[in-house]
Amino acid sequence: MKKTILIAVLLAFTLLNAFGQASNDKIIYIVDSIAVIEDPEEGNEISQNDIADLVVVKDKEKLKRLGYEQFDSAIYLFTKEYRNRPDSIKMIPSSKQMERKDGVWHFHGAAFNGRIIDYYYSGKKQGEGTFLNGKINGYRVLYFQNGKISTERTYKSGIAHGFEKEFYEDGSIKQKGEFVDGKENGIWESYFPNGQVKLRSNYDKGEIKGNAIKYYSNGKIKESVFIKNGKVTEDPKLEKLTQLMTRSNESNKEGDLKSAIKYCSKVLELDSTYAEAYFSRGTIKLNDFQFDEAIADFDKALQLEPFMEFALANRAFARIRKYQFGNSRTLSQSKDITILASKEKVSIPEAEQAKICNDLKKSIFLGNKIKMITEALTEYCQAL
Repeated sequence: MKKTILIAVLLAFTLLNAFGQASNDKIIYIVDSIAVIEDPEEGNEISQNDIADLVVVKDKEKLKRLGYEQFDSAIYLFTKEYRNRPDSIKMIPSSKQMERKDGVWHFHGAAFNGRIIDYYYSGKKQGEGTFLNGKINGYRVLYFQNGKISTERTYKSGIAHGFEKEFYEDGSIKQKGEFVDGKENGIWESYFPNGQVKLRSNYDKGEIKGNAIKYYSNGKIKESVFIKNGKVTEDPKLEKLTQLMTRSNESNKEGDLKSAIKYCSKVLELDSTYAEAYFSRGTIKLNDFQFDEAIADFDKALQLEPFMEFALANRAFARIRKYQFGNSRTLSQSKDITILASKEKVSIPEAEQAKICNDLKKSIFLGNKIKMITEALTEYCQAL
């Protein structure tokens, strides 16, 4: 694993220049007394504004005493949040300071008992709970960086047992249900941000049984299936639509985009409110450089279902690609394939950029946090 931390470019540049770090130096970062062993996940970066102070250790003897003799330098970063914590809270260990062996968390060589608090690299609280004999036990809570709860769950000796709730970043409920000995049990529901049920399923020892119903955010039933002994009985009303969508997907995989679009259009002739067909057709058009037509289909899909996170993301990329490939020169062309040269740096009108950023932010809020989306948000939306 790379022993680095994702720091703002400005800060990294300042550090390298101020302390004479060579670009190929092996550096270990220690944030709030915890060494960064693995690359942080997306959304767990530290910015210059988070940092209260730092200490750089380059002396070989000091590095050896600290246990970092294999590095050229150690950079100790202390966040403002850490500096403001009471000493009593600083004494509570983090699971990031522990070692996990055979499913048991060890601290200073022994299975840990007691409270733990984990933090983001910004110093903000990431989660907390209690260990018993080295396993999470009782109430466990995770937080977003804005301080709101992201997940609540109860455990029994390291196994989920009891209620679970997940939330959106604004605090609205996203999902709730109950575990029994690590398996879902009873009614589980997921929700749209407006509070409308998105999916309702009935579980028995981890398996869905009976009716599973999907909804649109306006309360209209999207799909209903019946499950018994692992066998799924599809909604007969959607059978023809499902067959056509399957053919569209198969044609798309084979590179026959015209047929793929045609099957989506047939679905919409049968049911003009089937949002997935607009989304699928729009995505195919996006990949075929039909950017305005793709945007029109995504518009329609989102009129029918405003919380379709992938349609939001694809509409944003359709707008981005429209300007990247606008007036592009053709690199090569055959009967079936045209390769265009994109513009690395494009000027996007402010109104269009605002639409792009709004869609990207909504998509991320709804849970679509893949790297491509977060990178686009950073590239196109920092100034907004």
